[in-house]
Amino acid sequence: MKCSPQTDQRAAVAAELERVVTSPVFGGSARQIRLLRFLVGEVLAGRGAELSAPLLATRIFDRPEGFDSTEDSIVRVEMSKLRRALVRYYAASPTAAVRIELPRGRYAPVIATGPAAPDPAQPRVSLRPAIDPPPSERPGPPSPRGPRIPASDDGPVVAILPFTSITAVSASLNADGSESELPVPGSTGTRSRAVAHGLTDRLGDLFIRASRVRVLSRAATLDEAEARGARYVVEGGVRLIPGALRVTVKLHDTTRGIQVWGKTFDRCDVDGRLFAVEDEIAREITTLLVSLPLGAVHGIEAEERSIHPPRSAYEVLLRFPRWLATFDRGLQAELADHCARFLERDPDDGVLLAYSSFFHVLSSWTAAGRDHDRCRSEGHARRAVALEPKLANPHQALAFVLLDAGDGPGALAKAEIALKLGGPLMFTGFLIALSGDWERGTAILRRHRGSTKRYSSSVHHALALDAWRRGDHAAALIEAEAIATPNLAWGALDRAVALARLGRLADARAAGCELAAILPDVARDPRAVVRRMTADQTLIDDLVEALALAGVG
Repeated sequence: MKCSPQTDQRAAVAAELERVVTSPVFGGSARQIRLLRFLVGEVLAGRGAELSAPLLATRIFDRPEGFDSTEDSIVRVEMSKLRRALVRYYAASPTAAVRIELPRGRYAPVIATGPAAPDPAQPRVSLRPAIDPPPSERPGPPSPRGPRIPASDDGPVVAILPFTSITAVSASLNADGSESELPVPGSTGTRSRAVAHGLTDRLGDLFIRASRVRVLSRAATLDEAEARGARYVVEGGVRLIPGALRVTVKLHDTTRGIQVWGKTFDRCDVDGRLFAVEDEIAREITTLLVSLPLGAVHGIEAEERSIHPPRSAYEVLLRFPRWLATFDRGLQAELADHCARFLERDPDDGVLLAYSSFFHVLSSWTAAGRDHDRCRSEGHARRAVALEPKLANPHQALAFVLLDAGDGPGALAKAEIALKLGGPLMFTGFLIALSGDWERGTAILRRHRGSTKRYSSSVHHALALDAWRRGDHAAALIEAEAIATPNLAWGALDRAVALARLGRLADARAAGCELAAILPDVARDPRAVVRRMTADQTLIDDLVEALALAGVG
Protein backbone atom coordinates (compact mmCIF):
# COMPACT_ATOMS: atom_id res chain seq x y z
CA MET A 1 0.00 0.00 0.00
CA LYS A 2 1.45 3.32 -1.05
CA CYS A 3 1.55 6.24 1.36
CA SER A 4 -0.09 9.49 0.34
CA PRO A 5 2.07 12.54 -0.39
CA GLN A 6 0.66 14.14 2.75
CA THR A 7 1.76 11.14 4.84
CA ASP A 8 5.24 11.33 3.32
CA GLN A 9 5.41 15.03 4.18
CA ARG A 10 4.38 14.39 7.78
CA ALA A 11 7.03 11.69 8.09
CA ALA A 12 9.65 14.06 6.69
CA VAL A 13 8.63 16.75 9.18
CA ALA A 14 8.72 14.28 12.07
CA ALA A 15 12.21 13.14 11.05
CA GLU A 16 13.41 16.75 10.76
CA LEU A 17 11.92 17.56 14.17
CA GLU A 18 13.95 14.74 15.74
CA ARG A 19 17.13 15.96 14.07
CA VAL A 20 16.53 19.48 15.36
CA VAL A 21 15.70 18.67 18.98
CA THR A 22 18.62 16.23 19.32
CA SER A 23 21.13 18.71 17.88
CA PRO A 24 23.73 20.47 20.06
CA VAL A 25 21.90 23.76 19.47
CA PHE A 26 19.19 22.73 21.92
CA GLY A 27 21.68 21.19 24.36
CA GLY A 28 19.04 18.92 25.86
CA SER A 29 16.86 21.84 27.02
CA ALA A 30 13.68 20.04 28.06
CA ARG A 31 11.56 23.19 28.04
CA GLN A 32 12.59 24.28 24.54
CA ILE A 33 12.26 20.75 23.13
CA ARG A 34 8.81 20.35 24.67
CA LEU A 35 7.74 23.72 23.25
CA LEU A 36 8.92 22.95 19.71
CA ARG A 37 7.33 19.48 19.71
CA PHE A 38 4.03 20.97 20.83
CA LEU A 39 4.06 23.77 18.24
CA VAL A 40 4.90 21.44 15.33
CA GLY A 41 2.34 18.89 16.50
CA GLU A 42 -0.41 21.51 16.61
CA VAL A 43 0.44 22.71 13.09
CA LEU A 44 0.44 19.16 11.71
CA ALA A 45 -2.93 18.58 13.40
CA GLY A 46 -4.36 21.66 11.67
CA ARG A 47 -4.63 23.71 14.88
CA GLY A 48 -1.86 26.21 14.18
CA ALA A 49 -4.29 29.13 14.03
CA GLU A 50 -5.41 28.37 17.61
CA LEU A 51 -1.95 28.78 19.13
CA SER A 52 -1.75 31.70 21.55
CA ALA A 53 0.25 32.95 24.53
CA PRO A 54 -2.36 31.84 27.14
CA LEU A 55 -2.56 28.37 25.56
CA LEU A 56 1.23 27.92 25.64
CA ALA A 57 1.44 29.33 29.16
CA THR A 58 -1.00 26.76 30.55
CA ARG A 59 -0.08 23.74 28.39
CA ILE A 60 3.73 24.09 28.30
CA PHE A 61 4.84 26.41 31.09
CA ASP A 62 2.48 25.28 33.87
CA ARG A 63 0.92 28.68 34.39
CA PRO A 64 -2.62 28.92 35.84
CA GLU A 65 -5.72 29.89 33.90
CA GLY A 66 -6.11 33.62 33.41
CA PHE A 67 -2.49 34.04 32.29
CA ASP A 68 -1.64 37.68 31.56
CA SER A 69 1.30 38.19 29.19
CA THR A 70 1.70 41.81 30.32
CA GLU A 71 2.67 40.61 33.80
CA ASP A 72 4.50 37.38 32.92
CA SER A 73 6.88 37.39 29.94
CA ILE A 74 7.74 33.68 29.94
CA VAL A 75 6.01 32.90 26.62
CA ARG A 76 7.62 35.83 24.81
CA VAL A 77 11.05 35.00 26.22
CA GLU A 78 10.87 31.28 25.42
CA MET A 79 9.51 31.88 21.92
CA SER A 80 12.35 34.31 21.28
CA LYS A 81 14.88 31.72 22.46
CA LEU A 82 13.30 29.07 20.25
CA ARG A 83 13.37 31.37 17.22
CA ARG A 84 17.07 32.07 17.73
CA ALA A 85 17.85 28.38 18.23
CA LEU A 86 16.18 27.50 14.92
CA VAL A 87 18.07 30.26 13.14
CA ARG A 88 21.37 28.92 14.51
CA TYR A 89 20.48 25.34 13.58
CA TYR A 90 19.65 26.14 9.96
CA ALA A 91 22.62 28.46 9.61
CA ALA A 92 24.71 25.34 10.20
CA SER A 93 22.42 23.19 7.98
CA PRO A 94 21.56 25.42 4.99
CA THR A 95 20.83 22.47 2.66
CA ALA A 96 18.22 20.82 4.88
CA ALA A 97 15.41 19.39 2.72
CA VAL A 98 12.79 20.36 5.33
CA ARG A 99 13.00 23.40 7.57
CA ILE A 100 10.98 24.35 10.63
CA GLU A 101 10.76 28.14 10.71
CA LEU A 102 9.21 30.38 13.32
CA PRO A 103 8.25 33.81 11.92
CA ARG A 104 8.67 36.70 14.31
CA GLY A 105 5.46 37.73 16.05
CA ARG A 106 3.70 34.38 15.36
CA TYR A 107 3.18 31.24 17.37
CA ALA A 108 2.64 28.75 14.52
CA PRO A 109 5.77 27.39 12.83
CA VAL A 110 6.05 27.29 9.05
CA ILE A 111 7.25 24.02 7.51
CA ALA A 112 9.27 24.84 4.41
CA THR A 113 10.85 22.44 1.93
CA GLY A 114 13.94 22.80 -0.21
CA PRO A 115 17.21 24.54 0.69
CA ALA A 116 17.06 27.97 2.27
CA ALA A 117 16.71 30.65 -0.37
CA PRO A 118 19.23 33.50 -0.32
CA ASP A 119 16.57 35.83 -1.68
CA PRO A 120 14.10 36.72 1.11
CA ALA A 121 11.38 37.32 -1.49
CA GLN A 122 11.61 33.80 -2.94
CA PRO A 123 8.40 31.79 -2.36
CA ARG A 124 8.55 28.60 -0.33
CA VAL A 125 6.53 25.42 -0.32
CA SER A 126 4.82 24.51 2.92
CA LEU A 127 2.23 22.12 4.27
CA ARG A 128 -0.17 25.02 4.74
CA PRO A 129 -0.42 28.54 3.41
CA ALA A 130 2.57 30.43 4.78
CA ILE A 131 1.81 33.28 7.14
CA ASP A 132 2.95 36.64 5.81
CA PRO A 133 6.00 37.78 7.72
CA PRO A 134 5.56 40.85 9.89
CA PRO A 135 6.66 44.18 8.43
CA SER A 136 10.03 44.04 10.20
CA GLU A 137 10.95 40.93 8.17
CA ARG A 138 9.59 41.91 4.77
CA PRO A 139 12.11 42.86 2.11
CA GLY A 140 12.23 46.53 1.27
CA PRO A 141 13.48 49.79 2.74
CA PRO A 142 15.14 49.65 6.16
CA SER A 143 13.18 50.36 9.30
CA PRO A 144 12.62 54.06 9.97
CA ARG A 145 14.53 53.51 13.20
CA GLY A 146 17.65 52.72 11.19
CA PRO A 147 19.31 50.04 9.01
CA ARG A 148 20.78 46.82 10.24
CA ILE A 149 24.46 46.96 11.19
CA PRO A 150 26.30 44.05 9.57
CA ALA A 151 28.44 41.68 11.62
CA SER A 152 32.15 42.42 11.49
CA ASP A 153 35.52 41.07 12.61
CA ASP A 154 36.37 44.54 13.90
CA GLY A 155 34.25 44.44 17.03
CA PRO A 156 30.82 43.72 18.49
CA VAL A 157 27.66 45.80 18.10
CA VAL A 158 26.10 46.88 21.40
CA ALA A 159 22.72 48.52 22.02
CA ILE A 160 21.73 50.46 25.12
CA LEU A 161 17.99 50.36 25.77
CA PRO A 162 16.43 53.33 27.59
CA PHE A 163 16.80 52.75 31.33
CA THR A 164 13.47 52.56 33.13
CA SER A 165 12.42 54.41 36.25
CA ILE A 166 10.89 52.06 38.79
CA THR A 167 8.66 54.19 40.96
CA ALA A 168 6.39 51.52 42.47
CA VAL A 169 8.67 51.30 45.50
CA SER A 170 9.27 54.57 47.28
CA ALA A 171 9.80 55.90 50.76
CA SER A 172 6.04 55.96 51.45
CA LEU A 173 3.38 53.86 49.78
CA ASN A 174 -0.37 53.97 50.13
CA ALA A 175 -2.19 50.89 51.31
CA ASP A 176 -3.12 49.99 47.75
CA GLY A 177 0.54 50.10 46.67
CA SER A 178 0.32 53.37 44.77
CA GLU A 179 2.78 56.16 45.40
CA SER A 180 1.67 58.88 47.75
CA GLU A 181 3.85 61.47 46.05
CA LEU A 182 2.61 63.19 42.91
CA PRO A 183 4.91 63.29 39.83
CA VAL A 184 5.62 66.99 40.21
CA PRO A 185 8.98 68.67 39.50
CA GLY A 186 11.44 67.82 42.24
CA SER A 187 9.57 64.70 43.42
CA THR A 188 11.34 61.36 43.82
CA GLY A 189 9.54 59.88 40.81
CA THR A 190 10.50 62.79 38.58
CA ARG A 191 14.11 62.68 39.74
CA SER A 192 14.22 58.91 39.25
CA ARG A 193 13.12 59.32 35.64
CA ALA A 194 15.74 62.03 35.18
CA VAL A 195 18.46 59.70 36.49
CA ALA A 196 17.26 56.92 34.17
CA HIS A 197 17.44 59.23 31.15
CA GLY A 198 20.78 60.62 32.30
CA LEU A 199 22.33 57.17 32.75
CA THR A 200 21.18 56.10 29.30
CA ASP A 201 22.70 59.18 27.68
CA ARG A 202 25.93 58.97 29.69
CA LEU A 203 26.42 55.31 28.83
CA GLY A 204 25.97 56.09 25.16
CA ASP A 205 28.64 58.77 25.42
CA LEU A 206 31.09 56.48 27.24
CA PHE A 207 30.43 53.40 25.08
CA ILE A 208 31.17 55.43 21.95
CA ARG A 209 34.61 56.20 23.37
CA ALA A 210 35.37 52.54 24.11
CA SER A 211 37.83 50.85 21.75
CA ARG A 212 36.49 48.39 19.17
CA VAL A 213 32.81 48.70 20.10
CA ARG A 214 30.07 49.85 17.74
CA VAL A 215 27.06 51.35 19.47
CA LEU A 216 23.58 51.06 17.96
CA SER A 217 21.66 54.31 18.16
CA ARG A 218 18.23 54.57 19.73
CA ALA A 219 16.86 51.04 19.95
CA ALA A 220 13.67 50.91 22.02
CA THR A 221 13.34 47.15 22.61
CA LEU A 222 15.51 44.05 22.74
CA ASP A 223 13.83 42.61 19.63
CA GLU A 224 14.42 45.83 17.69
CA ALA A 225 18.07 45.93 18.75
CA GLU A 226 18.55 42.34 17.64
CA ALA A 227 16.79 42.96 14.31
CA ARG A 228 19.14 45.87 13.62
CA GLY A 229 22.26 43.83 14.23
CA ALA A 230 23.12 44.26 17.93
CA ARG A 231 24.41 41.08 19.48
CA TYR A 232 24.70 42.61 22.96
CA VAL A 233 21.91 44.60 24.58
CA VAL A 234 22.21 46.55 27.83
CA GLU A 235 19.09 47.37 29.82
CA GLY A 236 18.60 48.70 33.31
CA GLY A 237 16.27 50.12 35.91
CA VAL A 238 16.59 52.96 38.42
CA ARG A 239 15.02 53.20 41.88
CA LEU A 240 15.44 56.41 43.82
CA ILE A 241 14.19 57.08 47.33
CA PRO A 242 15.21 59.97 49.53
CA GLY A 243 18.94 59.62 50.13
CA ALA A 244 19.48 56.33 48.27
CA LEU A 245 19.80 55.09 44.71
CA ARG A 246 19.73 51.58 43.23
CA VAL A 247 20.64 50.90 39.60
CA THR A 248 20.20 47.39 38.21
CA VAL A 249 21.89 46.55 34.91
CA LYS A 250 21.62 43.46 32.67
CA LEU A 251 23.52 42.38 29.57
CA HIS A 252 21.79 40.13 27.04
CA ASP A 253 23.42 38.06 24.30
CA THR A 254 20.80 37.98 21.53
CA THR A 255 22.67 35.28 19.60
CA ARG A 256 22.19 32.80 22.42
CA GLY A 257 19.00 34.31 23.79
CA ILE A 258 20.31 34.53 27.35
CA GLN A 259 21.26 37.08 29.97
CA VAL A 260 25.04 36.85 30.35
CA TRP A 261 25.75 39.48 33.00
CA GLY A 262 24.01 41.47 35.69
CA LYS A 263 24.91 43.76 38.54
CA THR A 264 23.24 46.03 41.07
CA PHE A 265 24.79 49.35 42.06
CA ASP A 266 23.66 50.81 45.40
CA ARG A 267 24.58 54.31 46.52
CA CYS A 268 23.62 56.13 49.72
CA ASP A 269 23.61 59.83 50.57
CA VAL A 270 22.99 60.77 46.95
CA ASP A 271 20.96 63.92 47.59
CA GLY A 272 22.82 66.89 46.17
CA ARG A 273 25.31 64.80 44.17
CA LEU A 274 23.21 62.83 41.71
CA PHE A 275 25.25 63.97 38.71
CA ALA A 276 28.48 62.73 40.28
CA VAL A 277 26.93 59.40 41.28
CA GLU A 278 25.34 58.98 37.86
CA ASP A 279 28.72 59.53 36.21
CA GLU A 280 30.48 57.17 38.62
CA ILE A 281 28.03 54.33 37.95
CA ALA A 282 28.09 54.90 34.19
CA ARG A 283 31.89 54.71 34.17
CA GLU A 284 31.88 51.50 36.21
CA ILE A 285 29.33 49.88 33.89
CA THR A 286 31.42 50.88 30.89
CA THR A 287 34.57 49.39 32.43
CA LEU A 288 32.86 46.12 33.33
CA LEU A 289 31.14 45.65 29.98
CA VAL A 290 33.10 47.15 27.09
CA SER A 291 36.59 48.19 28.20
CA LEU A 292 39.31 46.34 26.32
CA PRO A 293 40.42 43.68 26.90
CA LEU A 294 38.67 42.54 30.10
CA GLY A 295 35.08 43.78 29.61
CA ALA A 296 32.36 41.12 29.68
CA VAL A 297 31.47 41.66 26.01
CA HIS A 298 35.08 41.13 24.90
CA GLY A 299 35.35 38.06 27.14
CA ILE A 300 32.52 36.37 25.25
CA GLU A 301 33.99 37.39 21.91
CA ALA A 302 37.45 36.09 22.93
CA GLU A 303 36.05 32.71 23.91
CA GLU A 304 34.37 32.27 20.53
CA ARG A 305 37.06 33.78 18.30
CA SER A 306 40.07 32.01 19.83
CA ILE A 307 39.34 28.82 17.89
CA HIS A 308 40.89 30.25 14.71
CA PRO A 309 43.92 32.46 13.92
CA PRO A 310 43.18 36.20 14.29
CA ARG A 311 41.53 37.72 11.23
CA SER A 312 41.65 41.32 12.44
CA ALA A 313 43.50 43.57 14.85
CA TYR A 314 40.52 43.29 17.22
CA GLU A 315 40.98 39.53 17.41
CA VAL A 316 44.66 40.10 18.27
CA LEU A 317 43.61 42.35 21.15
CA LEU A 318 41.23 39.67 22.42
CA ARG A 319 44.24 37.38 22.98
CA PHE A 320 45.88 39.66 25.56
CA PRO A 321 43.94 38.45 28.66
CA ARG A 322 45.00 34.86 28.10
CA TRP A 323 48.66 35.90 27.96
CA LEU A 324 48.26 38.20 30.99
CA ALA A 325 46.89 35.25 32.96
CA THR A 326 49.94 33.03 32.37
CA PHE A 327 52.75 34.97 30.61
CA ASP A 328 53.28 31.74 28.71
CA ARG A 329 56.36 31.82 26.46
CA GLY A 330 54.54 30.30 23.45
CA LEU A 331 51.60 32.70 23.73
CA GLN A 332 54.02 35.58 24.05
CA ALA A 333 55.78 34.67 20.80
CA GLU A 334 52.45 34.31 19.00
CA LEU A 335 51.21 37.65 20.30
CA ALA A 336 54.41 39.42 19.25
CA ASP A 337 54.06 37.97 15.75
CA HIS A 338 50.37 38.91 15.49
CA CYS A 339 51.02 42.49 16.63
CA ALA A 340 53.82 42.96 14.12
CA ARG A 341 51.83 41.42 11.27
CA PHE A 342 48.69 43.52 11.76
CA LEU A 343 50.65 46.73 12.37
CA GLU A 344 52.40 46.13 9.08
CA ARG A 345 48.98 46.00 7.44
CA ASP A 346 47.76 49.12 9.21
CA PRO A 347 50.52 51.18 10.89
CA ASP A 348 47.93 53.81 11.90
CA ASP A 349 45.90 51.51 14.16
CA GLY A 350 46.25 53.59 17.33
CA VAL A 351 44.74 51.01 19.67
CA LEU A 352 46.95 48.17 18.46
CA LEU A 353 49.99 50.48 18.63
CA ALA A 354 49.16 51.20 22.28
CA TYR A 355 48.78 47.54 23.17
CA SER A 356 51.91 46.62 21.24
CA SER A 357 53.87 49.20 23.27
CA PHE A 358 52.42 47.90 26.54
CA PHE A 359 53.12 44.31 25.47
CA HIS A 360 56.80 44.91 24.72
CA VAL A 361 57.44 46.71 28.02
CA LEU A 362 55.67 44.10 30.11
CA SER A 363 57.20 41.16 28.24
CA SER A 364 60.65 42.54 29.11
CA TRP A 365 59.90 41.44 32.68
CA THR A 366 59.67 37.82 31.51
CA ALA A 367 62.35 35.28 30.64
CA ALA A 368 61.20 35.26 27.01
CA GLY A 369 61.31 39.02 26.50
CA ARG A 370 64.60 40.30 27.85
CA ASP A 371 65.59 42.26 24.74
CA HIS A 372 63.56 45.43 25.04
CA ASP A 373 63.75 48.32 22.62
CA ARG A 374 62.53 51.19 24.81
CA CYS A 375 62.70 53.69 21.94
CA ARG A 376 60.37 51.55 19.83
CA SER A 377 57.91 51.12 22.70
CA GLU A 378 57.84 54.85 23.44
CA GLY A 379 57.50 55.64 19.74
CA HIS A 380 54.51 53.31 19.41
CA ALA A 381 52.87 54.79 22.52
CA ARG A 382 53.35 58.40 21.46
CA ARG A 383 52.06 57.66 17.97
CA ALA A 384 49.04 55.93 19.51
CA VAL A 385 48.30 59.03 21.61
CA ALA A 386 48.59 61.24 18.52
CA LEU A 387 46.22 59.00 16.56
CA GLU A 388 43.68 58.37 19.35
CA PRO A 389 43.98 61.26 21.85
CA LYS A 390 40.48 60.71 23.26
CA LEU A 391 40.94 57.03 24.10
CA ALA A 392 42.32 56.01 27.49
CA ASN A 393 44.40 53.04 26.27
CA PRO A 394 47.12 55.04 24.44
CA HIS A 395 47.63 57.33 27.46
CA GLN A 396 47.88 54.27 29.73
CA ALA A 397 50.47 52.71 27.43
CA LEU A 398 52.55 55.89 27.38
CA ALA A 399 52.32 56.17 31.19
CA PHE A 400 53.62 52.59 31.46
CA VAL A 401 56.52 53.34 29.10
CA LEU A 402 57.46 56.50 31.03
CA LEU A 403 57.26 54.65 34.35
CA ASP A 404 59.58 51.95 32.94
CA ALA A 405 62.01 54.74 31.96
CA GLY A 406 62.02 56.17 35.50
CA ASP A 407 59.90 59.24 34.69
CA GLY A 408 57.40 59.13 37.57
CA PRO A 409 55.92 62.64 37.10
CA GLY A 410 55.49 62.10 33.36
CA ALA A 411 53.83 58.74 33.97
CA LEU A 412 51.48 60.25 36.55
CA ALA A 413 50.45 63.03 34.17
CA LYS A 414 49.51 60.53 31.46
CA ALA A 415 47.71 58.29 33.96
CA GLU A 416 45.63 61.30 35.08
CA ILE A 417 44.53 61.86 31.48
CA ALA A 418 43.59 58.20 31.18
CA LEU A 419 41.58 58.46 34.41
CA LYS A 420 39.50 61.31 32.98
CA LEU A 421 38.89 59.43 29.73
CA GLY A 422 37.74 56.22 31.42
CA GLY A 423 39.03 52.92 30.05
CA PRO A 424 40.25 50.04 32.27
CA LEU A 425 40.27 51.94 35.58
CA MET A 426 42.00 49.17 37.53
CA PHE A 427 45.12 49.49 35.36
CA THR A 428 44.96 53.28 35.66
CA GLY A 429 44.96 52.91 39.45
CA PHE A 430 47.96 50.56 39.13
CA LEU A 431 49.85 53.22 37.14
CA ILE A 432 48.90 56.08 39.49
CA ALA A 433 50.16 54.11 42.48
CA LEU A 434 53.50 53.17 40.94
CA SER A 435 53.92 56.73 39.68
CA GLY A 436 53.95 57.96 43.27
CA ASP A 437 50.34 58.67 44.31
CA TRP A 438 50.08 55.47 46.32
CA GLU A 439 46.95 56.10 48.38
CA ARG A 440 44.73 57.22 45.52
CA GLY A 441 46.12 54.69 43.03
CA THR A 442 45.69 51.66 45.28
CA ALA A 443 42.19 52.84 46.29
CA ILE A 444 41.15 52.92 42.62
CA LEU A 445 42.80 49.57 41.98
CA ARG A 446 41.15 47.85 44.94
CA ARG A 447 37.71 49.28 44.22
CA HIS A 448 37.64 48.11 40.63
CA ARG A 449 39.41 44.82 41.29
CA GLY A 450 36.55 43.96 43.64
CA SER A 451 33.95 44.54 40.92
CA THR A 452 35.40 42.34 38.18
CA LYS A 453 36.27 38.66 37.99
CA ARG A 454 38.55 39.03 34.98
CA TYR A 455 41.83 40.69 35.82
CA SER A 456 45.52 39.84 35.68
CA SER A 457 47.03 38.88 39.01
CA SER A 458 50.03 41.05 38.10
CA VAL A 459 48.14 44.08 39.49
CA HIS A 460 49.00 42.76 42.97
CA HIS A 461 52.53 44.03 42.28
CA ALA A 462 51.44 47.61 43.06
CA LEU A 463 49.65 46.45 46.23
CA ALA A 464 52.74 44.51 47.34
CA LEU A 465 55.02 47.53 46.89
CA ASP A 466 52.50 49.77 48.67
CA ALA A 467 52.44 47.43 51.67
CA TRP A 468 56.25 47.25 51.59
CA ARG A 469 56.70 51.04 51.63
CA ARG A 470 54.32 51.24 54.61
CA GLY A 471 56.47 48.71 56.47
CA ASP A 472 53.82 45.98 56.46
CA HIS A 473 56.04 43.20 55.11
CA ALA A 474 53.60 40.42 56.01
CA ALA A 475 50.90 42.10 53.90
CA ALA A 476 53.47 42.64 51.14
CA LEU A 477 54.19 38.90 51.11
CA ILE A 478 50.47 38.09 50.86
CA GLU A 479 50.10 40.38 47.87
CA ALA A 480 53.28 38.99 46.28
CA GLU A 481 52.03 35.42 46.61
CA ALA A 482 48.79 36.46 44.88
CA ILE A 483 50.78 37.09 41.68
CA ALA A 484 50.04 33.68 40.22
CA THR A 485 52.27 34.07 37.17
CA PRO A 486 55.65 32.36 37.69
CA ASN A 487 56.93 33.54 34.31
CA LEU A 488 56.74 37.21 35.41
CA ALA A 489 59.68 38.60 37.43
CA TRP A 490 57.48 40.80 39.63
CA GLY A 491 56.18 37.91 41.72
CA ALA A 492 59.65 36.53 42.53
CA LEU A 493 61.04 40.01 43.21
CA ASP A 494 58.21 41.00 45.55
CA ARG A 495 58.46 37.69 47.44
CA ALA A 496 62.26 37.93 47.75
CA VAL A 497 62.24 41.38 49.35
CA ALA A 498 59.27 40.65 51.65
CA LEU A 499 60.76 37.37 52.86
CA ALA A 500 64.11 39.07 53.45
CA ARG A 501 62.55 41.74 55.66
CA LEU A 502 60.58 39.07 57.55
CA GLY A 503 63.86 37.30 58.37
CA ARG A 504 63.11 34.21 56.30
CA LEU A 505 66.44 34.39 54.52
CA ALA A 506 66.51 30.83 53.13
CA ASP A 507 63.13 31.37 51.47
CA ALA A 508 64.22 34.84 50.35
CA ARG A 509 67.33 33.42 48.65
CA ALA A 510 65.23 30.78 46.90
CA ALA A 511 62.97 33.54 45.56
CA GLY A 512 66.08 35.50 44.59
CA CYS A 513 67.38 32.57 42.55
CA GLU A 514 63.99 32.32 40.85
CA LEU A 515 64.14 36.04 40.06
CA ALA A 516 67.68 35.79 38.61
CA ALA A 517 66.60 32.87 36.41
CA ILE A 518 63.79 34.97 34.92
CA LEU A 519 65.74 38.24 34.76
CA PRO A 520 69.53 37.73 34.77
CA ASP A 521 70.14 41.50 34.62
CA VAL A 522 69.01 41.84 38.23
CA ALA A 523 72.16 40.05 39.45
CA ARG A 524 74.40 42.48 37.57
CA ASP A 525 72.59 45.72 38.38
CA PRO A 526 69.63 45.36 40.78
CA ARG A 527 69.24 49.13 41.13
CA ALA A 528 68.68 49.59 37.39
CA VAL A 529 65.96 46.91 37.49
CA VAL A 530 64.21 48.32 40.56
CA ARG A 531 64.32 51.84 39.10
CA ARG A 532 62.00 50.61 36.34
CA MET A 533 59.27 49.97 38.93
CA THR A 534 59.13 53.23 40.84
CA ALA A 535 60.53 56.76 40.89
CA ASP A 536 60.55 56.83 44.73
CA GLN A 537 64.26 57.00 45.58
CA THR A 538 63.79 55.94 49.21
CA LEU A 539 61.79 52.91 48.11
CA ILE A 540 64.44 52.05 45.50
CA ASP A 541 67.19 52.10 48.18
CA ASP A 542 65.14 49.89 50.52
CA LEU A 543 64.33 47.36 47.78
CA VAL A 544 67.96 47.11 46.64
CA GLU A 545 69.06 46.54 50.25
CA ALA A 546 66.45 43.78 50.70
CA LEU A 547 67.49 42.14 47.42
CA ALA A 548 71.07 42.00 48.74
CA LEU A 549 69.79 40.14 51.81
CA ALA A 550 68.10 37.71 49.38
CA GLY A 551 71.44 37.12 47.67
CA VAL A 552 70.68 39.23 44.60
CA GLY A 553 73.30 41.77 43.49
